[in-house]
Order: sequence, then structure tokens, then C-alpha cells
Amino acid sequence: MILFVALAAIFCGRRWLFPKQWPKTTITIPEGYTVAQIDEVLTAAGVLNGGRLANLKPTDFDYPFLANATGESLEGFLFPDTYEFFLNSPSRVVAQKMLDNFSSKAALLLEPETAYQTVIIASMIEKEVPDKRNDRRLVAGIIESRLDLGMPLNVDAAVCYAESPFGCAGVEDIDFEIDSRYNTYKYRGLPPGPISNPGLSAIKAALNPEDSDYLYYLSRPDTKETIFSKTLDEHTKNIVKYLK
Repeated sequence: MILFVALAAIFCGRRWLFPKQWPKTTITIPEGYTVAQIDEVLTAAGVLNGGRLANLKPTDFDYPFLANATGESLEGFLFPDTYEFFLNSPSRVVAQKMLDNFSSKAALLLEPETAYQTVIIASMIEKEVPDKRNDRRLVAGIIESRLDLGMPLNVDAAVCYAESPFGCAGVEDIDFEIDSRYNTYKYRGLPPGPISNPGLSAIKAALNPEDSDYLYYLSRPDTKETIFSKTLDEHTKNIVKYLK
């Protein structure tokens, strides 16, 4: 009788601790959000305790597309989509779900050896260019051309990321002096890691850059239209025309 009562107490306790209908919530993660922003959204929704996602590293997971990831976070690989999460979930479980989604929807397009470089480029395209297929492919081609020529990439969104992983309202002249590898005005080559978590459109653009004679571009603040230029003189005139 004593044993039966003890087992019944344990069973009832487990039912109380792990109810059949554990509360869930549905969350949409927008394309281009950073790990910090995703963490903020999930924390506000009660899915996570704040700051946990940023502590996870690529080496904590066994995916081929993370094999050459040298960053200190999962930036770039938490695939933007609509998810259903349990409240108060472990951060590793949340990340695993998003990485599994990346694996099923994006990883098949990537070569493991170059996946990290592709995602870095896609993360910049996602932040810099609205979701217009031709514009994104043209910008991917400009990034590739500037890398080949040894020119600095001059990506404002990367400078913004250097200033704050939560995003910024825009860069000012003083921001271009930030001493960070993400400052693509000060340092040549790709930044050391992705600056956002790109969607499928940006990843496809990074994989299929369009050749052109353009070496410069900017986004009109009013229409978000991408303005392309072939020369620095033409680009400078466009800056005065559209940004000043």
C-alpha cells in the first residue's frame, strides 16, 4: 500500500509538471532580423529568457552548413519564418528548430565549403536591398566585383551592425570611423560574419550574382529604389541627388 501511494504521488507530480497541453505561441521572425532581435521577440513572447540565443555557437551543433562557420554566434542561420514554440523553451531547442528549417529550405542550395561566405553576402543583401529579384542579383554582382578588385565593400548595413546588433536608424559620418571588422569602409573584404538572418530570396541572389558594369549602388530613402552607378563620379552625383 505504501509503495502504491508513493508511485501514485510521483505519477501525479509528473502530470502536474508536464501537462498534456503545455502552452504554445506562434511567432513570425521577419527576414533580416539579427540574433539579438530574434532573442528580443522570443523573450517578449515568453518563449525564452532574454539573451540566451546569443550564447549559442556554431560549434554547439552538428550541421554541414555550419562546418566552416567561424563566427561566435548563429547569426545568419536562424531561418526567418513562422514558428510554433512552447513557452519557456530551452534556447537550444528553439535554435535547433530554426536550424532544422534552414537545413530543409536553404542548405540544399549551398556548398558546405562556401556556405558561410554565401550567407555573409546574403545577410548584407537582405539588409541593403528590398526583395526585388533583379536588384538583389545586381547588388550581389557588385559585391563580387568589388571583392575581385580589392575595393572596400562600403556596405552601410554592416556599419550599422557594428554600431548595434539591434539595428540603427541610419549611419552618420562618425560611424564610418568605428574600428570594427564589420566596418566595410575601413576594412576590405567580407565582414567576419553575417549581419542578419537572410531569407531564401537573398540567399538565392547571393548564389546567382548578375554581371554588370556597375560598381556602386544606393537606396533611395523615399521609394527604397536601388540606384546603380558605373563610376565614382556618377555615384557621388547620385548621393547628392538622392541622399542630401
